[in-house]
Amino acid sequence: MSRRALAAHQEINRQLFEYAIASDTHDWPRLGALFSHGRYHFADADGSEAVIRWGESVVKDHARTQHALSAVSIELDDLDAPSRARVRNYLSLFAVDEAGPAELVSACWFDSVFEAVDGSWRWRTQVITPLFRGDWTLIHRAQQFGR
Repeated sequence: MSRRALAAHQEINRQLFEYAIASDTHDWPRLGALFSHGRYHFADADGSEAVIRWGESVVKDHARTQHALSAVSIELDDLDAPSRARVRNYLSLFAVDEAGPAELVSACWFDSVFEAVDGSWRWRTQVITPLFRGDWTLIHRAQQFGR
């Protein structure tokens, strides 16, 4: 693997980690920064501001979550000079409230596209495919999705 391909893998993995941390800490500007040139699956438009609006309007202020990403697959378009990457992974989303133990709220697949522009990798698109869903009211102000 070339140095550029290795750097691409490292940066994409870093952004996936940032996604989980920003989501769990409700740092909507931090999450929005990841999608400043792309589309977050749940947002109503492209860009950071749409992500921030979504987080502030949908997620409960005191929700406690853990976004656990696993089985990451990064497929670069070119190993010598990569400019696009298809990234797939699993997400298990856990939540807990004052009443009891953590619950698995969602299990899903991510299918994302990243692109390199002027040497910087950025998230372009994100599609989330749910495998199953639990009680979203642990996290969201309303049951946003069917169970």
